[in-house]
Amino acid sequence: MISTPFFIVGAARSGTTLFAMMLNSHSRIAIPYESHFIPDYYRRRESLGDLKNNANDRINLVNSILAEPFVARWDKRVEPGDVDTGKCTSLEETIDQIYTAYARKHSKPTWGDKTPAHISEIHILNRMFPSAKFIHIIRDGRDVALSFIKRSWGISDFMTALTDWEQKVDCARKVLCMLPETQRMDLRFEDLVSSPEAEIRRVTDFLGIDFEERMIESYCEKAPGYVGKLMKIHPHLSERPSSAQAFKWVKSLHPADQAIAFDIAGELLKELGYPEGVRNHSLKRFRKLYHLLVQITRKPSVHQMARKRP
Repeated sequence: MISTPFFIVGAARSGTTLFAMMLNSHSRIAIPYESHFIPDYYRRRESLGDLKNNANDRINLVNSILAEPFVARWDKRVEPGDVDTGKCTSLEETIDQIYTAYARKHSKPTWGDKTPAHISEIHILNRMFPSAKFIHIIRDGRDVALSFIKRSWGISDFMTALTDWEQKVDCARKVLCMLPETQRMDLRFEDLVSSPEAEIRRVTDFLGIDFEERMIESYCEKAPGYVGKLMKIHPHLSERPSSAQAFKWVKSLHPADQAIAFDIAGELLKELGYPEGVRNHSLKRFRKLYHLLVQITRKPSVHQMARKRP
């Protein structure tokens, strides 16, 4: 019998890692850093062999998944001997057995997944695990874009980053709305960092588990072990949540860029209840030209983003 997992989805730089660490601190929940492999294996499932009847095909699939770059650097390494290949008679069962083995290493019964790239693959995850629950964490797109352009990986210009955020969040919301309310919930990053206990209690109610104080008190102490060498791209994980982490764009985003942001994503920002900011500015055209030049000279393509990530 396959477990009933949950998936944390959200545009990159939206606070998914912070949120996953808080849930991972629960005594019953284990969430590895990221996975990235599930949709790819689903798309090529016909080439994975006869998992139902061929033990070698099952072993090969387990070994292949455990060798995936993100899986290989989970904080608790899953070895082939940790997985009950006799129960890996489908792709879904294989994934469940690997995550279950990871959870078992943490002495926990329930597993979840946090992979930002899965925001565009919700339909596949739901098809594979039809009883799974989804938590969509949403952060103001202007802060997401500002966070991106400060990094050495991923999208490096403001307009592309904001456009990417708008498209992914809008699509994810539309897909999630097709699921029963018992399987989906939205969580705003700004609410999480300003009222962490209230928001985490809302999440634990959704997941049907008890709230534990450790989820907001001690999770940050485990940050280095959880993300390993990637602490450099998560500089605030060892700190407690703070409202200072929200709405940074209000002070740091040029008024002309605020006007550009409204052109790109204003309707979605309003729908999500975010402040509009400056809606028009005399320098908007010149700032757009500047961003287009940055786009041409510096940015990797959106499709290369995951491959370029550390």
